[in-house]
Amino acid sequence: MVRKFISPAKLNLGLWILGKRPDGYHEIFTIYQAISLWDEIYVKEGPLKVETSIDIPQEENLVYKALMELQKVTGKEIEVSVYIQKRIPVGGGLGGGSSNVATVLKAVNQLLGLSLSQEELAYVAGKVSSDAPFFLWGGSAIGEGRGEKITPVELPHAVFTVIYPGVSVSTRWVYRHVGQEELTDRVDSDKIISLLKEGRWEVLENALGRLAARLVPAVGEVVRFLEDLGYRGLVSGSGACVFYVGRLDERVREGAHLRGWRVFEVESLGCSSTGRAPDFGSGGSWFESRHPSFPLL
Repeated sequence: MVRKFISPAKLNLGLWILGKRPDGYHEIFTIYQAISLWDEIYVKEGPLKVETSIDIPQEENLVYKALMELQKVTGKEIEVSVYIQKRIPVGGGLGGGSSNVATVLKAVNQLLGLSLSQEELAYVAGKVSSDAPFFLWGGSAIGEGRGEKITPVELPHAVFTVIYPGVSVSTRWVYRHVGQEELTDRVDSDKIISLLKEGRWEVLENALGRLAARLVPAVGEVVRFLEDLGYRGLVSGSGACVFYVGRLDERVREGAHLRGWRVFEVESLGCSSTGRAPDFGSGGSWFESRHPSFPLL
């Protein structure tokens, strides 16, 4: 039997770079937010195979790499066939591949009765992607370390407009250009979260995103386009997607259409009026009760 699962995107609402680690990665503090834009994933028992709608080679697919890691951890053959219908822009800073990893690991854990804990799944997910452990929790969360150390937080519901300028940005490539000016000595996490709970979005910043806007002309163009319309554009992760807090402005829609950009109006997932996230360990069924956002252009 084929099972369908929903794999949501995320925004990095803010991202601060604290320094270079001995392992070559950067120490960061980030705030993740799951949003109502997602890929659809179909899983069934059978020979191990991972395919996508955009023909990502199996050996390069993060999901395939994660399933190989899962085999090492469990010592069992993982016999599942996976098909991923991609809707989340690739290389857009929205974590589509990482989300796919978490969704498939949860699905396989359930379908094959592996009985792995959330922490064990997070270990496997973190071996292939720093963002992937977040998607095992979903909702709103703080990410520390490489981004893989997750602390769920309560944030109020919000609507975002996201612009994808049609280019793919390599996170690794952007990080290679990080210099002293992108680093911050200290982050007052309690103050940031407290202000966000009050709707004080001006506290958000992303030094990595500012760097991406300088390095990648298309990303910088989106940021300037939004500034000209009076919006503060924030880059998600290392780009290429840029977002602002609020509903889609008709001027944004028209300007993006003229430039060939894709636009999404999305809402935060895992939040209620109290900001409390529901249990995301159900293999994605909670998401299936919602209507996904598709490109508005």
